[in-house]
Amino acid sequence: MKLDPGPSPPPVKGFRFSGVHGGLKSRGRRDFALIVADKPAACAAVFTLNRQAAAPVVIARDHAGRGRAQAIMINSGNANAATGEKGMKFAEWSCRELASRLGIATELVVPCSTGIIGVQLERTPFARAISLGVDGLSRKGFAAAARAIMTSDAFPKWAHRKVVSESGTAMVAGMAKGAGMIHPNMATMLAFVLTDAPLATGAASSILRDAVASTFNRISVDGDTSTNDTVVLLASGQSAGEQIENEGTAGYADVCAAVREVMDDLARMVVRDGEGGTHVVDIVVAGAADADAADKVARAIGRSLLFKCAVAGADPNWGRIVCAIGNSEVDCDSDRISIDVDDVALVRGGTVVSDEAVRSARKTMRHEAWTLRVGLGDGAGSATVITCDLTEDYVRFNSAYSS
Repeated sequence: MKLDPGPSPPPVKGFRFSGVHGGLKSRGRRDFALIVADKPAACAAVFTLNRQAAAPVVIARDHAGRGRAQAIMINSGNANAATGEKGMKFAEWSCRELASRLGIATELVVPCSTGIIGVQLERTPFARAISLGVDGLSRKGFAAAARAIMTSDAFPKWAHRKVVSESGTAMVAGMAKGAGMIHPNMATMLAFVLTDAPLATGAASSILRDAVASTFNRISVDGDTSTNDTVVLLASGQSAGEQIENEGTAGYADVCAAVREVMDDLARMVVRDGEGGTHVVDIVVAGAADADAADKVARAIGRSLLFKCAVAGADPNWGRIVCAIGNSEVDCDSDRISIDVDDVALVRGGTVVSDEAVRSARKTMRHEAWTLRVGLGDGAGSATVITCDLTEDYVRFNSAYSS
């Protein structure tokens, strides 16, 4: 599903951007992006849980883990994953090359790659991309950078919020890429959130951790967690106000809310862009013994291929939902299960309400976005996962994927 994300965000104080065609992709498509802070910025990041993490992820974990960063370097078209020692040396070299061009320490560069797995990158075109990217840096380059990080994306993804609090005014802006190979536990995408709020590293880390838990870790397209997942938050600190050290500092809650809202917008765009997807579904599970049980049930439904096919066909086959609940490893009394499709009561007490309810649910499921509510009748635990349908287009696209 294509979406117009609207005008690109206004400038964020202390940052420049670029998005260029460096020759990593064919047909002149943008394939290299830079996000550069004027000075070292507070940095927080989270990464994929895939145990076959790509070379740039290994390097980025080390560099971002130091709590300060000044440049994020992103190439699309090649993930530099499953590339062995040669791929690792390439990631290290690329950081040194960019650092040299910018006149900063190598450890201040956070490398990110996305695209096809198992193919080596070449230094000559990459060095050219770095050169073009540095030369193209601009306060107004946000949209170009957001487009350069795209692979199978149908549209660029960005969002922003203005923060007005007692401590001052700040901007939060984010960009993301992702459409396929999406699953909770750090989704499968790249996302970069920038703010000029005066965040200390500790505050940035806690804000990012909380925001990821309720946004990117709540989406699923196809059940595959990528080798390259990365989300980075950089804070330049150039807006007015005292430094925000922790939750008890004035302004923390306002910035935290803005970051969460930006990331929620981006996460929903990723699901909406699910390769071949035509419907977006919020799966809300309530009445579980605890939040962990609700989370397991919601995720089981969200990754069920049978359920996702039913969504594609607007088929209110509630038996597939019950089957997914049974696969969640959560004990549940089927006689207590309730299922609603938006405001349509489809199942009560483990039994379909009526033929009319089925017809109404089918009509509702034809909408582009709707909510599935599942009640387990066993407690106060609740959780939400956002997913999309599975269509023939997804299979067709991924049967012959290339960047």
